Amino acid sequence: MALFRRKKSAENIPLSSNNDQGERLPSSRSKKRSLGGIVVFLVSVGLGLVGMFYSQTYIEDKVDHYKSQLVTDEKMVELIVPGRRMLQGETINQSDLQIREVPLTYADANSIGYDSFSDTLGRKLAFDVEKGTPLLWAHLEGGKTATFSGLVPEGARALTVRVDEINSISGFLQPGDRIDLLMTHGVGNNNSIFPLIQNLDVIATGVQTSVDKNAVAGPYGSTRNFATITVNVSPENAQKITLAQKIGKLTAVLRNPEDAVPIPTAPMTTTGLLRKKPVVKNKPAVTKKKPAIEYIIGGA
Repeated sequence: MALFRRKKSAENIPLSSNNDQGERLPSSRSKKRSLGGIVVFLVSVGLGLVGMFYSQTYIEDKVDHYKSQLVTDEKMVELIVPGRRMLQGETINQSDLQIREVPLTYADANSIGYDSFSDTLGRKLAFDVEKGTPLLWAHLEGGKTATFSGLVPEGARALTVRVDEINSISGFLQPGDRIDLLMTHGVGNNNSIFPLIQNLDVIATGVQTSVDKNAVAGPYGSTRNFATITVNVSPENAQKITLAQKIGKLTAVLRNPEDAVPIPTAPMTTTGLLRKKPVVKNKPAVTKKKPAIEYIIGGA
C-alpha cells in the first residue's frame, strides 16, 4: 500500500506541472492585450494627425478663398494714418504720417486720402488721434479749409510784396518756390543794386497758396496773373522789406530749391558796371642778374 501510494504521488507530479502552465496562461493574454492597446493608441494618434493636417488645409483654403473675394470684390482706398499717437495741438510733419489701404466700404467720408497728403503738413491737431486711426479733416484745426496763418512757422511772419510781370517771373512763380530779393536804389550814376534778403520761402502768389498743376505756359509766359507774392520772413526782415519798398525797387530772383549757397552781397553800381577795365600790355621780360661776390685786392 505504501509503495502504491508513493507511485501515486509520483504520478501526480506531471499534474502539478500542468497546473503551473495553466497558471501562466493569464499573463500571456495580458501581454497581448497591452500590445493591442499600444497599436490602437498609435492608430488613433496617426488618425488625429491626419485629421489636423486636413483641417488646417481646409482652413487655409477657406482663408485664401475669402481673401481672393476681398481683393476681387472690394475696392481699396489709400488713407492717411498717424504712425504714432498724436496729441491735440501738435503740428503734423511728414515723418508722423503713414499710408494704409482700407476697403472703400469701411472708409469714412471725412477721411483724408493720399491725394491730400501735402494739405495736412504743417497743420495742427484739434483732437488726440491714436496710432493707425485714419486721419479725418475734423481732426485738424480749421477743418478741411485751413487758415492761412497755419502756413506761417512759429517765430516767422508772412509779408505781402507787390510785384509786376518781371518780379513774378512772368507768372511762373509758384507757392513753395524760393527767391532772392534784390533792391535797386539811387539815380543815374549813383544807381546801385544789391541783394536785400536771400533764400525766401514763397507761401502764396496772389490768393493762391498751393501749386497750380493746371497752369498753362504760353509763348509770353504763364496764364496765371497776380500782383502780389507773400513770403515767410523774420520780424526784422519784414521791416527791411517794408522800408526797401518805400525807397527803392525790389526784384525777385528765382533760385533752385536745393541751392542754399549765398550770393555776394557787394553792391553793383552804375559806375562799376560801365567802368572799363584797363588793358594790361605784356611787358618784356627782364632778366635779373644773379648777385656776384666782389673781391678787393691790394687795398684798391
